[in-house]
Amino acid sequence: MCGIAGIVSLNRQTVSLDIVKKMGEMLKHRGPDGEGYWLNEDKNIGFGHRRLSIIDLSSKGSQPMKVDEYVITYNGEVYNYKELREELILDGIVFQSESDTEVILNAYIKWGEKCINHFNGMWSFVIYDPIKKKIFCSRDRYGIKPFYYVIINDQFYFASEIKAFTVIDGWNPALNKTRAYDFIVNGLVNHTHETLFENVFELRGGYNLTIESDSNKVLINQYYSINDIQVNDESYNENALISSYRKIFDSAVEISLRSDVKVGSALSGGIDSSCLVGSINQSLVSSKMQSKQECVSACFQDHEIDESFYIDAVSEKININVHKVYPNFEEFKNNFEKLIWHQEEPFPTLSIFAQYCVFSEAANNHLTVMLDGQGADEVLAGYDVFYKPYFIKLFKSNFIKAINTLFNYFKLHSKYPILNVINKIIKPKNEIMGLIDKQYFESVLPFKSSSASTINQISVNHFQEYGLHSLLRYEDKNSMTFSIESRVPFLDHRLVEFGLQMPDSLKIKNGVRKYILREACKNILPDVVYKRFDKNGFLTPQELWTASNQQFFKNELNRAIKNCNPIFSNELSKHFDINMQKMNKTYIFMIWRIISFNKWVEVYNVSIK
Repeated sequence: MCGIAGIVSLNRQTVSLDIVKKMGEMLKHRGPDGEGYWLNEDKNIGFGHRRLSIIDLSSKGSQPMKVDEYVITYNGEVYNYKELREELILDGIVFQSESDTEVILNAYIKWGEKCINHFNGMWSFVIYDPIKKKIFCSRDRYGIKPFYYVIINDQFYFASEIKAFTVIDGWNPALNKTRAYDFIVNGLVNHTHETLFENVFELRGGYNLTIESDSNKVLINQYYSINDIQVNDESYNENALISSYRKIFDSAVEISLRSDVKVGSALSGGIDSSCLVGSINQSLVSSKMQSKQECVSACFQDHEIDESFYIDAVSEKININVHKVYPNFEEFKNNFEKLIWHQEEPFPTLSIFAQYCVFSEAANNHLTVMLDGQGADEVLAGYDVFYKPYFIKLFKSNFIKAINTLFNYFKLHSKYPILNVINKIIKPKNEIMGLIDKQYFESVLPFKSSSASTINQISVNHFQEYGLHSLLRYEDKNSMTFSIESRVPFLDHRLVEFGLQMPDSLKIKNGVRKYILREACKNILPDVVYKRFDKNGFLTPQELWTASNQQFFKNELNRAIKNCNPIFSNELSKHFDINMQKMNKTYIFMIWRIISFNKWVEVYNVSIK
């Protein structure tokens, strides 16, 4: 896990290695263990690298790495590098290191751009190909590792983080109005290849980018898509599919544990992280590892969202060490600017801060690699939005069964008012904000998600549009703030593809979400987690914090109205007191988006005129 940066001249002019070094310095937190820089003979291409040593801790794993004049700068982990290494050795290739970096570069030399089809893992890399005289860039299938780029004065700049571009001569941070509208009004971010910075883009998951020296054109092509994965609704053996899922899941976990440094995991008390921790424990036991698994959990004094009961149940069942951290509002205030600086774009809720605290505590306990449960909800219908197509399909096919299932759903979710449950199933949440300057956004065409009428289509939307990309961004930026590599076994492409092909009835059954995961891991879960059917997500007491610190939020809101003129109306502030009296949840989350947006504008000095 590292930070990459570089420059490719699009007009054959000399590039500045000094700028590449400055870009690298901005990424020091991503790679505190070493740095390296490379300039080609023509001095029109420059690569930089900041190293966080995970695999092969020796200097032989340093980057940029060179093999037969091919050069790579790389961020990520290809977990099956050992198997690929053995395959390449049979072809006569002699390796100088034990690193996965050298495997990737030799795989490219052997298979060209198709090398990525052989990889199981997460990556963002740039390769200089001296034979074809081109630059080849790639991002992993689902966008786990970041890749940003900008073109300024005919120079193509790339980096793991946007902040690396702030040292470039000619950098002018301007607001992307369309993406700003999407965020302020609908809370959408990282849902397209555009960022909130105008003319700063991200290479999306499943895409490659090439620059050929003959034309110096930047070409982008999609090499991987989940659109073509079809649900297999034919007759099936449920037990066999559950068994197969468990085998792939355990394999994904086991391969994600490959590391030459200490590995831990994030435990929330939910079904995903509990299954992950249980599988890790089994893998450690089978490997005869003597030390206990170490986990980090965010806990709260507010019993409505605190999950200590479930965390303790997991800890007791499988005998692990749990480091608990208790995020609080004062700590948030003290770290607000730092959080925005590292996240690089505004974020819609304070749950990001809870995750930030988890990685901070992991660093305190010298856990350099952390496994997390990201990705299960998107594949296995873990969100409330999946219930709508589920029940529509059920009512069309078997009315009596649908009524019984709906009744069972209400029993499982008895702690929620029935009207709220119905609204979640029938009506998607809509938080359109009317208190903005419509003239400012006059030419904006808001983002419209692709229509989705099936469970699988919703999954595809979460992978390719809204949802997963933003969650992965939060995870990457929060973990790398503390020089920690975060790994997400649920996004092993074998597990994703198997899950998307499964019948809907194994994702939601009798109103129970993520049914196949629950059944596959039943033997490693405590009973209270196995029978847990609510979903909290990664929450913070946002409403409680807002209610208890009204003056802070009101001051920040007024500051946003003043700083971000002409975007926001003074009416926003006038509505504050009455909405706080009512504890209007929609309003509370709306003003937080505005406050977050304004802080981002301030920290990055973004021009909004």
